[in-house]
Amino acid sequence: MHDSLWVARLIISPATAVKLSSLHGLSPEDVRDAVQCVRGLSYGWDNDPERGLRALVEARIGRQLVVVVLYPVNDPLGDTYALGSAYPR
Repeated sequence: MHDSLWVARLIISPATAVKLSSLHGLSPEDVRDAVQCVRGLSYGWDNDPERGLRALVEARIGRQLVVVVLYPVNDPLGDTYALGSAYPR
């Protein structure tokens, strides 16, 4: 992961918010704070045959390094992503 990604807007569905907290012990607010409007996010693109194109972002939540999975959203303003998941590295 070498490039930098800008996330101007992060969409988190209610189902993903529940999955974050129950499965991975992360709050949706903490994930949003870690990636939305944060400069210098390290990421790489992954084109999964089943899930499609997504950005895998490395971020810190507290002292924990996490991988945040973001899907690009077609938005006229650009830089909008939907949260797929986030999990400790």
